[in-house]
Amino acid sequence: MKNVLFILAIAFSLALFSCSPSRDKMSAGITKMESDMKASQKVDSNAVTALLSAYQNFASKYPSDSLAPDYLYKAAGLAVGFHRGPQAVDLYESILHTYPDYKRLPECYFMEAFAYENVIGNIGKANEYYNKFLLKYPNHDLADDAVAAIKFLGKTPEEMVHEFELMNADSVNAAAK
Repeated sequence: MKNVLFILAIAFSLALFSCSPSRDKMSAGITKMESDMKASQKVDSNAVTALLSAYQNFASKYPSDSLAPDYLYKAAGLAVGFHRGPQAVDLYESILHTYPDYKRLPECYFMEAFAYENVIGNIGKANEYYNKFLLKYPNHDLADDAVAAIKFLGKTPEEMVHEFELMNADSVNAAAK
């Protein structure tokens, strides 16, 4: 009886494995979905959901593949772009925890803060992640953007315009002296 169960388990595993697409097929499918989305005049929610799933499925099936963190990063950016803030944050967190040597780790911290600020509207979390970014990467190209974002967190566009006007007036007055 044990031998029959063992053979059935092996047969089931082989069938499951052979039915799942290979790494190259999954990657090619993702590339096609990306191309179709770029070529489309109108991107529908189903196409976005399908591409997000394809990115995540690849990373789940091939976590040690060099494309895995890139696909998760693309998925997170897509989630931000289509106002899926919680999903974007989860994806950035996944990259931060799973791929600590990923080349775009600084951008993950910054973009997580951006998602909290602009998609989710959680100013406290945005402030936390902009500051984490600045602590870890104070000389990064996005550091000035993070400082500016922190300065204007929670302010209305009118308040920001007013501050810009004040800064402009101050610089004009300083130049006149």
